[in-house]
Formats: sequence, structure tokens, C-alpha cells
Amino acid sequence: MVVLLLAGGMAVALSKHSSSGSDSSGGPAANQSSPPAHALHQKWQAELPKSHVRGNLSGLPALWTTDRGPVYADDNGVRAFDPETGKKLWTVKTPKGASEVCAIAPQPNSDGVGAAVYDAGGNDCAFLVVFDTETGKTLWSKNLSSGYKTVAPHVEVSEDTVVTGIGGVAAYSISHKGTKVWTLYSRGRDCGNDIDWSSGYLAASSSCSDAKPENQLSIHDLRYGDVWKFPNEKRDVEQVLGDDPLTLVLAEQEGNDDPKRTLQTYTKDGKPDKAFPLTGALKDLQFGATTTDRDSSVLLSYYDTTSGMAATDLKTGKVLWSKRQTRQVGMEDGKVIALRAPKMPAQDPTLVSLGLRDGAEESRGVLYTPKHSLQLMDAMSAGAWDDTLYVIGSPLDDPQGKLVLRAFDIGR
Repeated sequence: MVVLLLAGGMAVALSKHSSSGSDSSGGPAANQSSPPAHALHQKWQAELPKSHVRGNLSGLPALWTTDRGPVYADDNGVRAFDPETGKKLWTVKTPKGASEVCAIAPQPNSDGVGAAVYDAGGNDCAFLVVFDTETGKTLWSKNLSSGYKTVAPHVEVSEDTVVTGIGGVAAYSISHKGTKVWTLYSRGRDCGNDIDWSSGYLAASSSCSDAKPENQLSIHDLRYGDVWKFPNEKRDVEQVLGDDPLTLVLAEQEGNDDPKRTLQTYTKDGKPDKAFPLTGALKDLQFGATTTDRDSSVLLSYYDTTSGMAATDLKTGKVLWSKRQTRQVGMEDGKVIALRAPKMPAQDPTLVSLGLRDGAEESRGVLYTPKHSLQLMDAMSAGAWDDTLYVIGSPLDDPQGKLVLRAFDIGR
């Protein structure tokens, strides 16, 4: 399963069912066009209330896949939709003493366990809720307010724990009702620490004047409990990009110059593998959403400021290809499923398949809506899974800013 970020939202689609649907933007028939021959069939649509949070560090809005159907989260709540009809199935119950959703994990774990954080009062994003995405039932919740307000905490769901940055980085047991498993402590009293984590690994770099060694990198395997330490590593952790293979961005600050950034991979037993300076063509890689694939040793990421994407060989450090105005929405049979923005106004995005290593492009169809409501690709969330593409966008002529979740049939 691949879960992907697009325009601030997580998106994966799942469905082989079909029901009729039409564009929700309405309006006179004169303002609407006829679908082209290669238009994808829209299976259904569901209107969503306006979201007030988009594209910040909290991970909202997010669109997940589950065995039951799509799950969508924004500040209005976490809810699931029937994959056959688009009707709402459930909404996660807001815990007593909490208000709106303010952060979300990038994806549920393989058991379908998800995690969301609610405002605990006073703009303190600290009320952790862990729930079952099959039913929407809350498994447990904890108010982690500590006196220090948290604005946009980082939350990840691993196989056995939920790791959060609320009041410090800590892990809570999924099966034991949120019992704290561990807390990440600083190595000394006078330390500079940089920490990032995914669902599989946590990487922490530290520089301490009162601890030996002065500099150290530690990597924690969140699934199996292994800890790998690298004494005298002076580079700081900037980001954990992927788990398979484990891929980090490390940065070394030198004076007032820009930091020297490096793409660093690791073997399965925690040994440093490949290291590539982020210079030349690699300098334009943007890591807001990434996918790593061990079998092909390819990193997929945003590219430059063109709303594009790129594929990078993690064995050679070479950018294999890049595409302008194109965003990844899934993987299928070793190929990248992506949306390409329309070339002109009043046109619709095109769904394409891209060769993972050569970028060879094949059109799959057009995301037609009568008023071309999806032409602003950067303002929508989308993702493909199996034979369905889910897209969340706002009709261009809607002053209320409401959102519409659409399901398109992309089966061959």
C-alpha cells in the first residue's frame, strides 16, 4: 500500500463498485461542457464542509484508504464514506473536553489503526485520540496537555505504538490503552537536538557541550526496538524520507553559509549505505511527499517550484526523470500513477501512468467535470488505489469554498 500527500492532504483510493454521480457546482447548462470521449467515469460524489486548515505541518487535511472505504480528516472531524455510494458511514467521536481536529497521522497502520489530535482548549493541540478505521470506534484517548502549548504536533502510527511530539517525543502503546512505552530524553542539559520520525524509524541528532561524544546520531527502529548510534556524526537530522530503504536528509551547518545537505540511505541492519550531496539536479528536490521503493531503489518526490515531480535513483544519486505540473497519486504494477495539470484554462487534469525508471508516459483519461472544477490541481487532494481515483476539490465558482469528494473509475 502506498499513501501519498498531495497539496497538504493524504490520499489513497479503494473501490471496485460504481454508482452514478453528477457535478455539484450546478449553474446554467450554457456554462457546462460535454464530456470528451476519453473522460473517466465519475462513480459518485459527496459534498464536504469547508476546511479551514490546508497544507500546514499538522498533516491536515488527509484522505486515507481502509478495507471499508475512504476516510477523510480535516478540522471538521474524521469520517468515513461508503465506497459504493459515497454516503458517510461514521465520524470519530470528539472526546469530552476537546474541540476541533488540529493534527492527524499521515496514515493508519496495517491493522487499520489511526490517530488524530484535537484541540484540548486554548489552542493547545494535545488531545490524542486513537481509533479503528473499520468502525470509527475510539480505542483510547489521552489529554497530553503539559502546560506548554502544542500548535501542530507530529504524529505517527507504527505497528504497536503511536509516537507523538506533544510535550516532548514519546510513544504510547496501542494495545495497552495508551500506556507510555518510552520518552525520548536529551543526552545532556546543554544540547541542541534535531528529531524527525516516520511510522518505522525515529532519527535524532544532538550536539552537547556536557556529554560525550559531543555529537551523535541515533536511529530507533520503531517496529523492532533496535537502536543504532553513530558517535561523532556532526550532521543534523532534517527529515526521515522513507522506511524502505531508510532514507534521511542530513544537514551540516558551516558558518553563515547555507547548510550542506545530504541524501543518506541505510541498509536493513542499520549501516550507512549511499550518500549523495543535494547539489546540482538533486538540489531542486522537494521532500513534502516522498515514496521510496527498495526493489527499484527509486525515490519519488516533488521537484523544484514547478508543481512537478521527480524520480531519483538511490543507488547512483541520479535524477532519472522529472515532470512539470505533475503530481503522483499512486502506484500500480511498478508504474507511477499521476495527475498532469491542464495546459490551458477551462480544461481538465489528465490521469497518466509513468514508467518508474524511464518516466515513459501513457494517458489514462481526463478528470472531466462540467465546469472544469478540478483544473486547479495544486488546490486539491487526490489518490489512486486499485480501480478508483478519489479527488477532493472545490468548485471554482463556489463562494462558500465547499469541498466535493469525487470517485472516478480508472479500471482498464
